[in-house]
Order: sequence, then structure tokens, then C-alpha cells
Amino acid sequence: MEPRETEIDRLLRHSLAAPIPSLPRDFDQRLMRQVRRSSQPLDRYRRILLTGYGLISVVTSAVVMRGQGLNWGAIAVMILGPLAVVAAVPWARRATYTTRWRGAK
Repeated sequence: MEPRETEIDRLLRHSLAAPIPSLPRDFDQRLMRQVRRSSQPLDRYRRILLTGYGLISVVTSAVVMRGQGLNWGAIAVMILGPLAVVAAVPWARRATYTTRWRGAK
């Protein structure tokens, strides 16, 4: 082996010999307690992050599709179509649940 390969081999053997890291047994409970305490700021940041991600994704998708030669009408349909489905699913679920609940009486 070359000297560089020997060093990489030594580093890998050293890394594999290290103990496996693990979390404490009550980690999930402690994490949930902490999240409940500070849920208001997390919710705000989560919404900001999700909104930013969505906007960047829409713009990036539109630019890529336009670069492939699609016209703006097709791009609008491909972006707004899935958004309409995502918006319609909770509405349909509520309508189905209400219908089932009324029929159960």
C-alpha cells in the first residue's frame, strides 16, 4: 500500500474501534418536555421555514421547467395542480368524516 492508503486504513480502523454513540434512555421524553415548553417559537419558525422552502421550490421548479422550453400555462398547471390537491384533501376528509358521523346516528 501507498503511504496515503496506509494512513486512511489506520484512520478507518481507529474510527471503527471507537464505541458506538447512543442517546440516554429518557432522551425522547426530555426532548418532548422541552418542545412543549417552547412550542410557540418553534411553531413560528417552523411556519417561516416551511413557507420559505415552498416559495423557493416553486420558483426553482418554474425556472427549470421554463429552461426546458415549457410555456407558462403548462408551468402554472403543474405547480398549481398539486397545490389544489393538497388543499382539497383536508376538505374532502372533513366532508367524508361529517357524512359518516351523521350516518352513524
